[in-house]
Amino acid sequence: MKRLCLLAFLLSAPVLAEVPAPEAPPPPKPAEALVQRTILEPLAAKESEQSRFSRASLPPQARRVRILDEQARVDARGGKFLRFAIDARHGFDDEAEWRLAAITGCVYLARGEVYVQKGDEFRPAAFLLGKNRKPAAETICRDGSEVAQAR
Repeated sequence: MKRLCLLAFLLSAPVLAEVPAPEAPPPPKPAEALVQRTILEPLAAKESEQSRFSRASLPPQARRVRILDEQARVDARGGKFLRFAIDARHGFDDEAEWRLAAITGCVYLARGEVYVQKGDEFRPAAFLLGKNRKPAAETICRDGSEVAQAR
C-alpha cells in the first residue's frame, strides 16, 4: 500500500524542469587576455605585498580592461596594434564609481608586446611594475598618419 501511495504521489507531482546552468562569461579576447596577463595579474601580485600599515594609497578594489578599437591600427612601421584602457574602482560597495582610463596604452598581438602611456610617451608595460624602461620609439602605438603629420 505504501508503495502504491508513493508511486501515485510521484506520478501526480509536477515534473521539475532542468534548471539551465548559468552561462559562462565569454572567453576574453586575445588582446584583453594579453593585457590581463602582462599588466593586471603582475600588478595585483605586487600590490598584494603592500603592508596594510603603509602610507601609500590603497590599490583599486577592481580593475577591468576595455579594448578601444574594433579593427587593428597600423603604425608607421607596419605593425598592427589595438588601443586599450584599464578602468579602476576604489571602495568596497557595488555603487562605487569606476575611474575610466586609469591606465591607457596599446597592445601588439603579433609580437605579444604591451605598452602603457605616460604623458605623451609610451613605455613597455614593465614600467608599471617599477622597472626602469626607456620610452618606446615614436612610431609605437601611433597611427602611421599621426607620425607623418607630427613631422
